[in-house]
Amino acid sequence: MHPKRSFHREKARLATDSELDQDLSERLGLSTSDTLTNGSHRADLAAAQRLAKRLFNLDGFRKSDVARHLSKNNDFSRMVAEEYLCFFNFSGLALDQALRVFLKQFALVGETQERERVLSHFSRRYFDCNPKVVPSEDAVHTLTCALMLLNTDLHGQNIGKRMSCTQFISNLEGLNDGQDFPRDQLK
Repeated sequence: MHPKRSFHREKARLATDSELDQDLSERLGLSTSDTLTNGSHRADLAAAQRLAKRLFNLDGFRKSDVARHLSKNNDFSRMVAEEYLCFFNFSGLALDQALRVFLKQFALVGETQERERVLSHFSRRYFDCNPKVVPSEDAVHTLTCALMLLNTDLHGQNIGKRMSCTQFISNLEGLNDGQDFPRDQLK
């Protein structure tokens, strides 16, 4: 690809994101001291709560918009994600059940790093709702990512040999804060 074309496409993409954020700022009634993209500005909790509620109810948003807002790496987006996750009560649910409930609400799209941020928010909330099920938030996140990889392995079109239950369990040995996850939890 020609370098100038690549630069202009990237610039156009950033302008589009900026325009979308400006439109969202106007719809949420954010002042110029509040921001959706720049973590150096003051993040407004009330605006984060309003946006989280609208994202959860898909009020003016598509399912594909939700991950875009939850995956950004700035203070405001982290606040939005925290408020958004408060709409979920994962208490008493197995991790795979909670993950299904969560992912039915929106489309998990974006770069790997962006999806990782969303799954990190989920892991934090799941641990808050079930502190005695898994010893740490990190262990929840490890198992959450393993479940996502297993799902891809089992349902991906370009996968040759599928992972067995024994292989899945073996891959997670020692990753539950230095211990093994209970076998019945992994089956």
